Amino acid sequence: EPCHVCELLLTVSHGSDDLTSPSTVDVRYGRDLDGLKLVLEGASIPQCANGTNIVIPLLGPVSSEDMAVTGAGARLASSEASRPSLLYDFEELEGELDFLTRVVALTFYPPISGKTPITLGEIEVLGVRLPWKRVFTADNLPAGLSVHASPHQREKGVNDKYNPFSIDLDANGDLDSSISGKKVPTPVQASVPSSNWLDLLTGESIEPGPMPQAEGHNSELGGGDSLSFLDHAVNQGSTVTDNRLFQSQDIKSSTGGVKEYIEFAKFVALPKTGGELNFIEAMKLEIERLRLNLSAAERDRALLSIGIDPASINPNSLLDDHSIARLCGVSNSLAVLGQTAAEDKVTASIGLENGNGSTIDFWNVTGIEETCLGGMCEVRAEEKKSFRGSSSKPSGASESPFICSDCQRKVCRVCCAGSGAILLTGNYFKGSSGVNNGSGRGGSSHRNQADLGASQSVSPDAVVCKQCCRDIILYALSLDYVRVLISSRRSALVASAVRKALDRVLWFSLDGSLAGRGQPSDRSRTDKTLRQLLNGQESLAEFPLASFLHSVETAAGAAHPLSLLAPLDSGPQHSYWRAPSSCDAVEFAIVLSNLSDVSGVILVSPSGYSDVDAPTVQVWASNKISKEERSCVGKWDTQSLLTSSGLNRPAKSDGNNVPRHLKIAFRNSVRCRMIWLTLRLPRTGSSSVNFGTDFNLLSLDENPFSQPNRRASSGGSDSRDHPCLHARRIFVVGTLLKGEIGLTSSEGPDYLKLKGWLEQPPKMNRFKVPIEAERLMDNDLVLEQFLSPASPLLAGFCLDAFSAIKPRVTHSPSSIVTNWDPWPPLLEDRHVNPAVLYIQVSILQESHSMVIIAEYRLPVAKPGTAMYFDFPRQIQTQRVSFRLLGDIAAFRDDPSEVDDSDFRSPPVAAGLSLSNRIKLYYYADPYELGKWASLSAV
Repeated sequence: EPCHVCELLLTVSHGSDDLTSPSTVDVRYGRDLDGLKLVLEGASIPQCANGTNIVIPLLGPVSSEDMAVTGAGARLASSEASRPSLLYDFEELEGELDFLTRVVALTFYPPISGKTPITLGEIEVLGVRLPWKRVFTADNLPAGLSVHASPHQREKGVNDKYNPFSIDLDANGDLDSSISGKKVPTPVQASVPSSNWLDLLTGESIEPGPMPQAEGHNSELGGGDSLSFLDHAVNQGSTVTDNRLFQSQDIKSSTGGVKEYIEFAKFVALPKTGGELNFIEAMKLEIERLRLNLSAAERDRALLSIGIDPASINPNSLLDDHSIARLCGVSNSLAVLGQTAAEDKVTASIGLENGNGSTIDFWNVTGIEETCLGGMCEVRAEEKKSFRGSSSKPSGASESPFICSDCQRKVCRVCCAGSGAILLTGNYFKGSSGVNNGSGRGGSSHRNQADLGASQSVSPDAVVCKQCCRDIILYALSLDYVRVLISSRRSALVASAVRKALDRVLWFSLDGSLAGRGQPSDRSRTDKTLRQLLNGQESLAEFPLASFLHSVETAAGAAHPLSLLAPLDSGPQHSYWRAPSSCDAVEFAIVLSNLSDVSGVILVSPSGYSDVDAPTVQVWASNKISKEERSCVGKWDTQSLLTSSGLNRPAKSDGNNVPRHLKIAFRNSVRCRMIWLTLRLPRTGSSSVNFGTDFNLLSLDENPFSQPNRRASSGGSDSRDHPCLHARRIFVVGTLLKGEIGLTSSEGPDYLKLKGWLEQPPKMNRFKVPIEAERLMDNDLVLEQFLSPASPLLAGFCLDAFSAIKPRVTHSPSSIVTNWDPWPPLLEDRHVNPAVLYIQVSILQESHSMVIIAEYRLPVAKPGTAMYFDFPRQIQTQRVSFRLLGDIAAFRDDPSEVDDSDFRSPPVAAGLSLSNRIKLYYYADPYELGKWASLSAV
């Protein structure tokens, strides 16, 4: 089935010499052979023991412009030591997601250039597919797969520019539009006569109403926000999403978002020219960027346009190493505590009625436009210069103030720390106060010793002001909130890809044409119609198990070619595929669901055919994709079948549900894996011409060689004078062969010769290079090894696979998901943007400068697996440096292998340490070195 490709699983296979394994691979994939895109180029494949499994994570196709502006891939050309991003990926690349990927093309390269044989093991493509069977039957679908899409919007590009935070799908299966923190206008109405929405869960047509308007304009998430997962009651037996839809809203265009972000950057960053932003200011800029639905590449372009270096606002570089290490520990603990608290609240709310939650958000991170609400607030922690010079009274100034549990002063909602601060105070900072000692952010000194003792046990419903709250807690809340917004953006990108895939196959419209589907009566009627149409045979080319090998020309506004292979009752009943009027022949290369005995083809066209658009059909068959190896099955002129099949007559309403169709039966069944079906319009010059009636030789206004107008079928032509190829469904019928027919091994001379070649011992073996000294730096992410001047030429290094894991809980939950929702996330964050590690190798030159010689993309393998990487050439040097780069922050230590006596986790997982993990080697003939040297083999 088609899927979004996430990983490539390779099984290393070789004989006695592992140098026959490939060293690099290029990956391309797409929907067909004509649309392959380069996804990965030159990915390293290490030499490993025979039978070793390695996983290569794949990110979707990335724009070259995005890679250039974010600096991705520039590490190899830069000799400067870049500081790893330990908080989050500031320059995150967003690859294209496509759930209709069908073809994956791999190009392997040998370790030694030339005509060197390559041995390959099993290759598996891992991905995530959509529940197509349930989509077609509208049976037991997840609530997130309710679709509102229109082909008219698709043509105009409305669906391509959308606000992802308005789509109802996040890492937990739910996403609320209020995550953007902005007002949500009413949806843009499409220019179509009908305005119904289609709900795949019920199959019913829904009248869309205006979207609810957000109360006020405060950017922070207040009491009515679904992100305040600890402050909302849980609806028993349902999720908070209820019956919301994938809404195609043009809430904020990309251009408008960029302009607004530039205004924020000018307000915050430009006044600090020559200075440096503080951490909170940089985080607020990132929050505004995510609220405006801008990618990292769009942010960088906006900053560069006004002369700001994006690196200057990178929060990962605004704190010292000690503060970064401490912040990582606090934020990681906040994510676990938030997840646990949300699950406990869901469990405790079973059987209880809804109640009013607190009006303090879990994070309560204020935006750049927000200031203290004033009034009776005595803290005034967020008093600052008003954005855009606005002097209007802040909305919410009439709200009742809260009482800080620490200083006992009145505090407004904006000046309160998020409720997550109380959670951290009661768990992470046990034994010490979770508030600032002596003075807070604003120099508050209202606390006394009695207050300090009372703060040791804080009530979960307590409120603490931002002046009394520890800076490290405020930093952790901001960081956790940014991680939530990044996760929600990823989930929204997944939702957009799902909508596009469904629109391609089912060609959704707003007319509610599938209303009522899923009812038993409809299913039985469809099954009966299909049985009559197939006449006891099987459908061998039905989506998603079958697809097209090449792209198919399609007229504007017509249904997508994949709809030709969709089930008979799927999609709007009036939709059909048609070719452009200028195209008189179309070829369909159909890959069958399995090896089959094909006996015929059925063209379904409820609109019928006429003598001017009845196609000539030619069929080829083969088991391979090469056209040179296919064989012709036959050629049929369907004009002779029009009268007998009734396709040239208007449809009758006699209760017969079988749509009008054209059956092409083969003389003998053909066993094949794919067929080529060519449809060709009849030639206009083939009809007879009467010179006495068809030509007007005296007329100067008419073309004497023009053909007379002939009737075209009502559904198959743009007009009566422009016939075109058209169809609603294509059925390939016959018998499906049960079981897979695999390749059988041969015991002939060729097999014995190959076996003997594989069993030949290698000519050269690897031997360990002695190291005089080594040192670790930068949290054990950098390893320098010092060698003797008499050391042999270095050929490569051996790396033992890391033991760190990718955790599933990386931030607090963004919304409530009850334990009645049986659907897991469709695509997890770690598959949307997979974490990839690189190892960079530098050597000391004679000029006493370090030079980068290679960079290797590390695959995922079982911890401790020995992976051998050869250098591009043999090297003579006295110092080698290894630096681990990539998404280091995405990895954590396995909790089962960590001593939980220390609740504070280090900034870098110990499982990523380079200590005792790398060994240099050289190649030599074992017979020349002798037995003693062989003891140092790697």
